[in-house]
Amino acid sequence: MAFLDLILLAGLAAFLGYRLWVILGTHEKDKPIRKRRSAEDDNVIPVRAQSFSAKSTEKETEAQNASKDIDEDRFLRGAETAFRKIVQAYALGETLVLQKLLEGPLLETFEDAIEKRKKAKKTLEVEIARIVTSEILTQREEKGVGYVTVRFVSEQCLVTRNSKGKVLEGDPDRFTEVTDIWTFSRPLDSSNPNWKLVATQIPEA
Repeated sequence: MAFLDLILLAGLAAFLGYRLWVILGTHEKDKPIRKRRSAEDDNVIPVRAQSFSAKSTEKETEAQNASKDIDEDRFLRGAETAFRKIVQAYALGETLVLQKLLEGPLLETFEDAIEKRKKAKKTLEVEIARIVTSEILTQREEKGVGYVTVRFVSEQCLVTRNSKGKVLEGDPDRFTEVTDIWTFSRPLDSSNPNWKLVATQIPEA
């Protein structure tokens, strides 16, 4: 009987030891203690830690839901439409259209470039044959604003002419593959679902 009791106690000790290992991990150097996953680990767009006030907690929850609910396919379709509109509006010098689609210092940069082009009496012709690919590179949240960075690869024909129509840059008979990296943003607690372009960058070689 005593022998049977020893076997049962040994089995119980082994089970408890295994459960502790599952929960806490091990202290061996090659097997560090497991860290509990935080709420941020499950979010595509990280959100700030919630504050103790009920109002702030509610806003943080709304921001978290907005960031998690992004439909990537739908977003990319809208981003491609915005891409075509922005490129075309920039070429035609349509600042009113750009004001609806761009925001911040980038809008001023576009407007300044258009003004300089007009003063130089140059025209820009852009034709987008097709968007080869578009993909989301990063998503993040900062101070209640969501940011999504997208890489576009498109086939474009870009031609710059002088006031007499002479080609200064580009080839009107040639399409080239162009890569653009654009960042869109919108306040996550806004009722307006539209995203605006806030940054562009040249891809690394």
